[in-house]
Amino acid sequence: MKCEEKNRLGVEYGTATGKFAVAVSELQRKMGTSLKEEYARLDRAANDARLKSEEARLALEQHIAVHGC
Repeated sequence: MKCEEKNRLGVEYGTATGKFAVAVSELQRKMGTSLKEEYARLDRAANDARLKSEEARLALEQHIAVHGC
């Protein structure tokens, strides 16, 4: 039996990790070539994306643990 909530949380996690990967790639691409302010902004964006990815992973793991799916 398919669990729609698990699927939804899995999609959210995949989206969040994709955004994190893009943010880290942009940060790496600009490393050493951007102004300090721009680098700090990119660093904050990458960290925010990391946190959202972790939150999405935890939500998925908690659902699986509670729901047993």
